[in-house]
Amino acid sequence: MIRKLPRRALAAAAAAAVVLGGLAAAPPASADQSALEHCVLDLDTGAQTCYDGFTAAFAAASDGRITDAPDNLEGASGGSLQELRAETSRLMEDAAAGGANGDVIIGTFFEHKEYGGRTLTIEADRPCRNNDAQDHWGPTMPPGWNDIITSLQPWANCWIELYSDDNFGGDRDGAYQTNTPNIGAYMNDRTSSIAYR
Repeated sequence: MIRKLPRRALAAAAAAAVVLGGLAAAPPASADQSALEHCVLDLDTGAQTCYDGFTAAFAAASDGRITDAPDNLEGASGGSLQELRAETSRLMEDAAAGGANGDVIIGTFFEHKEYGGRTLTIEADRPCRNNDAQDHWGPTMPPGWNDIITSLQPWANCWIELYSDDNFGGDRDGAYQTNTPNIGAYMNDRTSSIAYR
C-alpha cells in the first residue's frame, strides 16, 4: 500500500534536500587552512602559531636553533629521534647557561600513533626540575587540540602527565618520561589538560 505524504511533509523534505545538497556542494577548506597542521604553543604567553611542516614548527619553537628536524616523524625511531633528542638537550643546556632567549621545547604531541598526523610543540621559559612539583602546566588545550593526542615526546627533562578533564581533573595517565609512540587506549584521544614535572 502506498501512502501519500501531506504537502507540508513533502515541502520540508524538499527544503532539507536543498540545504543538505548545499552543504555537500560547499567548497573544501582552503589549502592555507588545511596545510597549517604543525603548531607551536608558547606556555608563557599563550600564543599559538601554526606552520605547514614539522621542520618549520620545530625551528620556530627553538628560535631558529634547530632547523634540521625531519619534516615527517611518522614511524621514526632510532637515529633520527636520538639526534633530535640530542639537539633539544643542547637547547636546554644553552638556555640553562643563559643563551638565546632562554626558551626550551618541553614536549611534542601527535595526533596519531607512531608520531603521525598533526603536531603540537610546546615551548616554555625553562626545563623541568623533576622534583615532583609541576614546573609547567596547560590547564586547557589550545584550539583544535582537545581530545586529540595519541603519541608524544617529552623534552627538556620533563615528565608529562595527561588528564581527561580541564584543570587537571578526571582520569590521569603518566608520567611519560620517554618518547611514546602510542599512549594506549586509556588516554588515547582523551587529553584535556597537561602537567609537566
